[in-house]
Amino acid sequence: MKTGSEIIICSRCIYDSRTPAISFDEKGVCSYCKMMDSLLDLYKTGTPEGEKKMAEIIEVIKKEGKSKKYDCVIGVSGGTDSSYMVVKAIEWGLRPLAVHYDNTWNSAIATENIRKVLGKMKVDLYTHVVDNKEADDIFKSFFKASVPDLDCPTDIALAEVLYRAASKYGVKYILEGHSFVAEGVSPLGNNYIDGKYVESVQKEFGKYKIKTFPNMKFWAFMKWVIFKRIKKIRPLWYIQYSKEEA
Repeated sequence: MKTGSEIIICSRCIYDSRTPAISFDEKGVCSYCKMMDSLLDLYKTGTPEGEKKMAEIIEVIKKEGKSKKYDCVIGVSGGTDSSYMVVKAIEWGLRPLAVHYDNTWNSAIATENIRKVLGKMKVDLYTHVVDNKEADDIFKSFFKASVPDLDCPTDIALAEVLYRAASKYGVKYILEGHSFVAEGVSPLGNNYIDGKYVESVQKEFGKYKIKTFPNMKFWAFMKWVIFKRIKKIRPLWYIQYSKEEA
């Protein structure tokens, strides 16, 4: 539909013609809704076929991790998605290692949630704590740079810590509690991030050198996925998931 100022709004969602790289079909449905439809079809999300595919992946994880203490790694934040992922992993008979990146901004509720969930599920925790002054300075640098992706350093650091933990314990699978159904898809064009980007912003605007921050530049990523052959699996892309029910 069109507003008075000729802005086109998707007939299914709230994205409009000001969104980067967007297009609309003859019914006014945007390309991002179409992207969601294609993901649902590709992963058979929430259908018996999707559940079956996830069950097959679980069996592979169990087989490859049979002789190890842990057969998968799960990032935990104390939020709904990651907590649910831990519970499901235990229900599936997996032996996960929970991994937490502490950027020193944790809320008391998040910390307590992690303690309660992992204690109840009897899951071990691996934590990387970054230096408080260094972490705060990196956040300040991104504010000073006036870039749109202020949480980029946290995303990069969490990914690196997950890979490091998996490598340390010889684990080949990382389970992510991400759901495109619950979270949607980001507009294209403004969401490329990597460790070199973090490094360049900090060098230009920061006071501290990167020392304890677990940065992951391109070659580090290549090491994890090509040479170490560590794979990321997103179970919530296959199974039925409702954040409210979780």
